Amino acid sequence: MSHETTRTGGAGEREQLVAGIEQNRQELAKTVQALAAKVDVPKRVRGSAARMRERAREKVTASLGRAEGNIPEPARQAADAAGRRPALVYGAAGLCAAAALLALSRRKRS
Repeated sequence: MSHETTRTGGAGEREQLVAGIEQNRQELAKTVQALAAKVDVPKRVRGSAARMRERAREKVTASLGRAEGNIPEPARQAADAAGRRPALVYGAAGLCAAAALLALSRRKRS
């Protein structure tokens, strides 16, 4: 009977050892993944850049919200009118560009 008890105890110990080894493997895999993430500098830089872009977007959005409330009514009406007639705005921009080019060409001749 003592021989049977030893066999049963040995099997239980073996199962415990196998379970302990499996747990150690899982912990080691997690550690290796954590170290690999720390060593992957390009990935960390991209993550940092993404966080900075998001913060910048939030600040710009907040600033635009504050600025929108400070626009005088005549300027707001002019912007609305320009949005309804983009051809007029493009034409005016073209005239300004042509006038600037004409002024530059005259300046070079003098």
